Amino acid sequence: MNVDEMKDVREFRAGAPKPDRARLAAGRDRLSSAAGRGRGRKLRADWRLAAVGAAAALTAVAVLASGLGGGGHSGAERTVPAATRTVPGSVKELLERAASTVERADPPPTPHAGQWVYEKKLSASPEEWPKSAAAQPEPEPEPEPQEHWARYADPRFENGKEGDDRSMRERLRFLDELPDDPAAVLKKVRAYYPSGKGNPESEGEHDMGALSVLFKSQPIPPQALAKLYRALAAVPGAEVTDHLVRDLAGRDAIAVGNDEKGQKVRREILIDPHTYQYLGDRLIVVKDYKDSFDDVPDRPWKAGDLIFQNALLATGVVDHKGDRP
Repeated sequence: MNVDEMKDVREFRAGAPKPDRARLAAGRDRLSSAAGRGRGRKLRADWRLAAVGAAAALTAVAVLASGLGGGGHSGAERTVPAATRTVPGSVKELLERAASTVERADPPPTPHAGQWVYEKKLSASPEEWPKSAAAQPEPEPEPEPQEHWARYADPRFENGKEGDDRSMRERLRFLDELPDDPAAVLKKVRAYYPSGKGNPESEGEHDMGALSVLFKSQPIPPQALAKLYRALAAVPGAEVTDHLVRDLAGRDAIAVGNDEKGQKVRREILIDPHTYQYLGDRLIVVKDYKDSFDDVPDRPWKAGDLIFQNALLATGVVDHKGDRP
C-alpha cells in the first residue's frame, strides 16, 4: 500500500452500510477502485480496509489461486458439473477438510525487506446512488483486472505508525504466532483488529471482517491458512452455502459466511472447491433494507444484492515495483 492508495482510501467511502470503525465494511481495494472513477465520500483509513494479496511465492514465481490461469473475468472459469454443485457437510466438516488439505502443502519461502507483493484482481461494487430521486443510477461497468504492488516491509505501516493498518511483514509475523485452538485464534484476532467504542456490529460480523483481511496476507504459510480455516468455522453463526456460487471471475466457489439475528449484510469468504485455496470475498445482502445518507435519497437494497465482490486472479513476490511474476 503506497501513499497514493492511502489517500484514495481517505477520500472515498464504501457503499456498504455506514462505514466506521465499528463496521467491517468493504475492503480497501474497493475504495481504491472507486477513487479511480473520481467519486465518493471521505473515509478514514483503518485495518478493515486493508487489501493486499492472496497466495504468493518468492521472487518472480507466480502462484495462481486455485489454478486460475490468466483469463480474468471472462476466461478464467473453472466449473463443476451441475450434478455435483451441492456442497455436502457442515461448515465445521467442510473447513476441517480444507484445513487438512492446505496444511500438507510445502511452505513458501519468506520474502525479505525490499521486495514487493504483486496482486492481480477483479473488484466490483454498485455505482454511487444518484443525488436526485428522479435520476437513475448508472450501470456498473464491466470490471477490468487491476494490478497492485505493495512493499512487503514498508516502515510507514509498521510499529503502529498507521494505527492498525499494518505491513504485510507484520501481518505474517502475527500469523506465524497463532495458537492451534480456534477459539484462541479468534481471541487474538479480535485483539489485533479491535472494534472500537460504540460498535453496533455483532461479534461474528467483526470476526468475519478481521479474518477476511488476514486471508489476504501473503505469502501465507500453509499452517497459518489451516488455522484461519478452523477459526472461520468457530465464528458465531458460521455457515456454508449448501451449493457452489460463482465469483466475479466466473469460477465456482464455496461460500462461507455467518448468519445472525438481525443481520442485513453478510460477508462471505470464497474458497476453491478443489484445492481449498482462497479465491476472494464478497458482501451480500441477506435482508431487504434502506441505506440512508445525508445528501442523497435513501438507497434500497434487496436480499441477494451484491454490495462488493473481490476475486483474486494472481499474486506473487517480485524484486521491484512494476515487475510481474
